Amino acid sequence: MTCIKVQHVRSAKVGTKFVEGSAMSDTPTRQATEADTPLQDFSRCHVGFVTVLEAALGLPEMIVTAARSRSCAVDMLKMFRNHLLAHHDDEERDLFPAVLRIAQPGEEADRARTMVAQLIREHREIAQLWEQLEPAVQAIANGYLPRLDSALLHELVTRFNEHVRIEEEQFLPFAQQVLARQTEDIAMLGLALHRRHEAEEIMSTAVVYGPT
Repeated sequence: MTCIKVQHVRSAKVGTKFVEGSAMSDTPTRQATEADTPLQDFSRCHVGFVTVLEAALGLPEMIVTAARSRSCAVDMLKMFRNHLLAHHDDEERDLFPAVLRIAQPGEEADRARTMVAQLIREHREIAQLWEQLEPAVQAIANGYLPRLDSALLHELVTRFNEHVRIEEEQFLPFAQQVLARQTEDIAMLGLALHRRHEAEEIMSTAVVYGPT
C-alpha cells in the first residue's frame, strides 16, 4: 500500500476481549487483529495525506517569502556591486582628500587624519565581510537555498550601521565645517558627491524594505 510516512502519528487501535479459561480464546483475537491491520494501514495513509495537505495550505506564504528573499538578495548584490563599494571609492578619492588638504595645520588636521584613517579601515572591514557573504547571497538570488552565515550577516549590518552613524554624526559635520572655508567650487565636490551619489536610485530600492 502506498502511503505518506508521517512521524509521531498515532493510529486508532481496535481493542479485543480475551475469554479466560479457554484454550482457543486467542484465535478470535488473532483473527480480529489480522483483519484490522489493513484497515489501520488505510487509516494511517489518511493521516499522512491530511498532514501533508494541511501543511500545503502554507504554500502561498512560503512562495511569497521565497520570492522576497530572492528579490532582497538581488538588491543586495546590486547595491554592493554598483553603489556601496563605489560610494566608498568616491569618499576615498574625492571627499577625504579634500578634507585633508583644506584642514588647518594642528588639531584640526590631526583630527581629520584620525577620522579618515578610521573610516578607510572600516571600508576595508566591510568589504571583507561582504566578500565572505557574497557567494551565499548570489546563490539565493539564483533561486538556491545555501547555508547563510547569520552571525556574519549580522556583523556586516552592525558594522555598516555603526560606520554610517560615525560618518553622519561626526565626520560629515566636521567635513562641512572644513570645506566651507574654501570658496572654490571644487572644494565642495567631495561632500556633494557623498550627499547625492545616485541617492534617488538607492532610496527607491530602500523604500521597498522600509516600514509601511
